Amino acid sequence: MKISGAALIVSGFLLAGCSTAPKPDDAPRPPDVKPVPEDACGAQTVGSLVGETLTDELQAQIADRSRAADIRVIEPGKSYTMDYRAQRLDIKVDDQRMITDISCG
Repeated sequence: MKISGAALIVSGFLLAGCSTAPKPDDAPRPPDVKPVPEDACGAQTVGSLVGETLTDELQAQIADRSRAADIRVIEPGKSYTMDYRAQRLDIKVDDQRMITDISCG
């Protein structure tokens, strides 16, 4: 009886080795992701404003012209998140609020 039980267990392992793996086609496809345009935030549209002093009025004009989903002003010495968002317009300013860089981020 002990031998037949061992034989049954061994044959079970052997049969398990003969099973087929799922085909790659059975796996779900990843969702289609549309590429983000290089200038999704409109930085090129307002890039000529580098060197100007950022005022509330100018920031409103930048928002209108760039059509960015979000605008972030980056001031020296201030902390901000390092996450990248292609549709967000980053406006870097110096201590006198002069625009030093405009980019997506």
